[in-house]
Amino acid sequence: MKHIQVVAAVIVKNDHVLIARRPLDKHKGGYWEFPGGKIETGESHEEALVREIAEEINIRIEAPQLFERIDFDYPEKSVSLNFFLTEAFSGEPEGLEGQAIKWVAWPELANYQFPEANQPVVKKLQNWFSEKS
Repeated sequence: MKHIQVVAAVIVKNDHVLIARRPLDKHKGGYWEFPGGKIETGESHEEALVREIAEEINIRIEAPQLFERIDFDYPEKSVSLNFFLTEAFSGEPEGLEGQAIKWVAWPELANYQFPEANQPVVKKLQNWFSEKS
């Protein structure tokens, strides 16, 4: 089975989280996700994260902290997902690959369809916001 290493950014601004819609022609197309992508050979998790976020949504993230790590097996592939949380970034997010992006108030995250592998992160993030409030 194909195994993929992925990094994703949980970008927080006040009580909102930035999410992006997966392209329809990709695995889990049309679902919402935290922006990120595959780690390239020789990259650290942080290097891949900074590169992917710059390429996908045109911002520079700062001080990302590991938030959650999940290994998940889909029928067609297995993924290791490394989610990093940051509240510090520069620039204004825009979908450089044609994807929809939006800031969502954290209580509304449950109204969006995320891939199965992202569900534990959504729940953990909601708990994180609840404890922070």
